[in-house]
Amino acid sequence: MSSPPHARSFRRLSLVAVLAAAAVSLPANPARAAGTVEQVAVSQAGYSAGSYKVGYVVATDKLSPWTCRVVRDGAVVLPGCVLTDHGVVWGRRVYSVDLSALAQPGEGHTLEVNGVSSPPFAVAPSVWDRYKDEMTAFYRVQRASVATAEAYPAGYSSVTPSAKVFHGAGYLDDAASADGSAHHDLTGGWYDAGDYGKYGGNQWVGGEIALAYLRNESAPAVRFDNDANGVPDLLDEARFGAEYLVKMAAVGDGAMYDVRGNGTFAPPETQTDNVPGTADDRRIGGLGVGGSAKAAGTLAATARAIRSALETGAIAADKAAGFAAFAETCERTAITFHDYAAAHPDDPIGSYSTRGGLPNSMLYAEVELFLLTGEPEYGRAATQKIGALTFEDLYATNYWDLRPLSLAEFHPVADTATKARIKDLLTRQAEYFLSMTDDTPYGVFNQFKNFGVNEPHASYLGDMMRYYELFGDQRVLRAVLKGAYWVFGANPWNTSWVSGVGARHVRFLHTRLDAESYDQANTGVVVPGAMVSGPNIRDPQDVRGAGPWYADRPLWQDSSQQWRYNEYSISIQAGLLYTIMGLIRFNDAPTTGTRMPIRLPVTSPLIGDRVTGEVTVFAQPAGTLTGVDLGAEHAPMAAGDGVYTGTVSVEGAQPYANQRIDVRGVQTNGAHTHSSTHVTVAPPPPTPQTPLVYDDFGGGGIWGSQNTSWVNWWNNHAGVGVYSRQTIDGRTAGRFFHNPASASSQAKFQPWHHSVDASGYRYLTFVMKSPTPGTRIWVALHDGVRAYRVSGAASLAVPDTWTTYDFDLAAFPELDRRAVKMEIWLQQTADVDGEVHIDDISFTSKGEGSAPALDAVGVSPATGTPTTAFTFTATYTDPDDRPPFSVDLVLDGVVRTMPEAAPSDTTYSDGKVYRLKLWLPKGAHSYYVRTTDTTSPLVRTSVRTGPTVN
Repeated sequence: MSSPPHARSFRRLSLVAVLAAAAVSLPANPARAAGTVEQVAVSQAGYSAGSYKVGYVVATDKLSPWTCRVVRDGAVVLPGCVLTDHGVVWGRRVYSVDLSALAQPGEGHTLEVNGVSSPPFAVAPSVWDRYKDEMTAFYRVQRASVATAEAYPAGYSSVTPSAKVFHGAGYLDDAASADGSAHHDLTGGWYDAGDYGKYGGNQWVGGEIALAYLRNESAPAVRFDNDANGVPDLLDEARFGAEYLVKMAAVGDGAMYDVRGNGTFAPPETQTDNVPGTADDRRIGGLGVGGSAKAAGTLAATARAIRSALETGAIAADKAAGFAAFAETCERTAITFHDYAAAHPDDPIGSYSTRGGLPNSMLYAEVELFLLTGEPEYGRAATQKIGALTFEDLYATNYWDLRPLSLAEFHPVADTATKARIKDLLTRQAEYFLSMTDDTPYGVFNQFKNFGVNEPHASYLGDMMRYYELFGDQRVLRAVLKGAYWVFGANPWNTSWVSGVGARHVRFLHTRLDAESYDQANTGVVVPGAMVSGPNIRDPQDVRGAGPWYADRPLWQDSSQQWRYNEYSISIQAGLLYTIMGLIRFNDAPTTGTRMPIRLPVTSPLIGDRVTGEVTVFAQPAGTLTGVDLGAEHAPMAAGDGVYTGTVSVEGAQPYANQRIDVRGVQTNGAHTHSSTHVTVAPPPPTPQTPLVYDDFGGGGIWGSQNTSWVNWWNNHAGVGVYSRQTIDGRTAGRFFHNPASASSQAKFQPWHHSVDASGYRYLTFVMKSPTPGTRIWVALHDGVRAYRVSGAASLAVPDTWTTYDFDLAAFPELDRRAVKMEIWLQQTADVDGEVHIDDISFTSKGEGSAPALDAVGVSPATGTPTTAFTFTATYTDPDDRPPFSVDLVLDGVVRTMPEAAPSDTTYSDGKVYRLKLWLPKGAHSYYVRTTDTTSPLVRTSVRTGPTVN
């Protein structure tokens, strides 16, 4: 099954190294043919008529000429629009299009550039008002122990859910005590994500829902009541979450626990018998004092929101008494949770822990309790904690850090000094966000990891919305709008990451509600309003790929990693919900602020580059800075000709590991500006001296470092297999255990669906032993076309002593080693349990022949400008006439493969030329060349200075 056009990752343009913004862009190769438009991306949620609006054009190269217009119903409504060139970003030429002049409301607009159209979008008086119901609809679908039809009346939201997400009331038997001796009524709450667990450390989200109402209730649209029960829907949802916390408090006088259980890909009502007191009741576990403090803050915030709604008459008269009583219950229970956390500071912090431990969550509890009760002791405790904070303590509001939310909440009632302190901290956070989102034209928070960027991005959007509420900074509101547009489709994948919103919205959400997830005919699922985690630093199935990366890939194609980019959760959603409510309130507010942080783009290495050894970092500010520093240690960077340079080392880092590089500049007014890039640690070239460790069963290796178990996918002729990691004979080893049903039973173990690039290595090497004489093992590699039984046609009887096996991959010339998946099979000679212990799995080579040589290494010209094409040359000679695995230019620590100058020349004993042309950023560069024929040690030249780019 091929991916849809918008789901591909971007091919890097290896011949250009350019910046994201026109002010300091390096031009693409001027000799290259004019580019073609690949994507025209807009906010598929639409735009408010009076707001700032922007779309994007993604092209193969510079467009010349270009045409641009906006069309609706076949008529041109904006005949001319201007493309602003931002240079090459993430391997593609990117233009932005300011659409703010498009102010007439209407549906079905498309932005057309060179004949390529965007998905349709609307212009509405208040476009965000359209999606408020999707925000609460998501949480209603996630309600535990409730039939969806009861929580989700017909027509509740403008986006219709898929029929298969409607589920019955499940887990009505939650939950047994940890030892199973007692039962507690812990029905309710929200399923955490696409699984069915309920985690104590993530119950803070009810507080953000309550505060989304409380801080924005002046906007009538925020008080919406789509189920017509006489209560604003945001308060309905906050109360639903709070009711679960009240039940939890009764379990242990304020102790907080998890109720774990992922379940199968089937509706929740099928997972247990739903009868309390039976053996399949889920048990509480994972005591977490951090969750107690978060629950205190959430309940206090909920009580505040309810009381405010009662004062303004937003709750129907026949419901008022019940809600007033529940607010009292929330207040009492909040104090119970707070007092428990205060009395147990050394308890485990628990699931979804916060940065800085318990004090972080306690600040949230103290602020909300002070605002609720007015008790001075809570205010004093909060003031003391705030006084000790530094900017480095802050991240973005989510389960990991509740301090930004707490500061925004406390600011209006703080004393003068504390108020000034809070403003300073939050202003620095805002400046950080502004400078981190200007790294690219898309306005996304530029910190990509092995989990989707949308969670921290939307978390910052919520914080920035609160900052605007407090201080009215128009720059920040514009950044919030751009950030929201990114989420709803104004991104290079042309994908709305909000389920059901837009013509090209995400389809394959990672959720157990979709029982068809493993069906190759599955067309996906709609959970209204659910935002998925989105782009990763690279494709988790392709360690060779560049980033950032995203694809709307179904679970059956990626069962082990799909959660990294298509997961949703109650915490991922919280920042977006708050942002939408804030944008409803401040719809059409002006965003003309222009005093932006000075841009500080990292010109090398670029995101997705592969690096090795000492890496030189180049940063080129777009204005005057008094200094620039590098990394968490803030090491000063050297200045020269408007460029700052510093070094970071990736020596000893795991191959294919991702590493973020941060730079920070100081502006003349003392404020900071920030930027980041993200790199991948290059694997060592395949030599006999540098094996590629796949799993050492101690946390090392390409697979082992991912901290994920091997799985028993399949058992032929019944039986069962079990994997565990143990210490055996003083070694950390994998124990592969087989309990057969008969002598015909076979157990297959796999590292999920992980694939590895074993190019250049000749052997697959196992170090293993078996304490059970009747155990037989064989190993297979699958290259996506067929499986190869690399351990031989006959099964192996492994002795009870550690033995090294080298499986010769040269015996399988058709095996494509670039992306192989591994299978380990066990079988017993009789119906008796057996096991194999494996200490190490590696890809290896053995030495033979003579080493190659590199000469005639150089670059021309020696100096130039960013528009100069620099040509690097090297000659490879191998006395045994072996070809190189690759000839690599390592420029400033960035690894680039040098192509053959003459592909038809297949003789290597008399010298073969390799040549690479590059356009480089300003600065003084250095390089060396390395190579291997895979059977001899690595050959590399000395480090050479140059070229210098002025």
